[in-house]
Amino acid sequence: MVIRILGSPEDMAYIQAKELCMSLGYIIDDGSYFVVDLAIAPLLTKRVSQSELEEPLRGTLIFHPSPLPYGRGASSIRWAYRRKEPITAATWFWANAGAIDSGDICEQEVIKIDYLVSPREYYTTHVVPAMLRTLERALISISSGVERRVPQNDIYASFDSRIT
Repeated sequence: MVIRILGSPEDMAYIQAKELCMSLGYIIDDGSYFVVDLAIAPLLTKRVSQSELEEPLRGTLIFHPSPLPYGRGASSIRWAYRRKEPITAATWFWANAGAIDSGDICEQEVIKIDYLVSPREYYTTHVVPAMLRTLERALISISSGVERRVPQNDIYASFDSRIT
């Protein structure tokens, strides 16, 4: 399977997702492949065009560090800390043309928030490892022909604005 990784190649989440994909035997698109099977976005900080999201044969998976549909939008970890939430989640969802972070969920893992560390350290030590575990499960399932797509229930949706 040929995988395109969206985002900044210097970002830790991008680097670790790439390493995971390669360790599982997947080919990473370097721009020279005519056909890409799947795109993944371990950390998106800017909008990607709908045509770019739809280009891979199987679609695009985007990572979001909240228990979607709750916590859509930017700065979800900081918002969870501000609200003193007990948990968050590592969620991979399928990109769609709907509202931000509203695509069907592929994989999700609940994570307990550790208030003994800063949000940044929490992201590094808890969220990224959960992101990698859920990505591995998603990739193995997709490679086996199982593309889990659980629709988000908009009754539980919330949207958090960016904290700068």
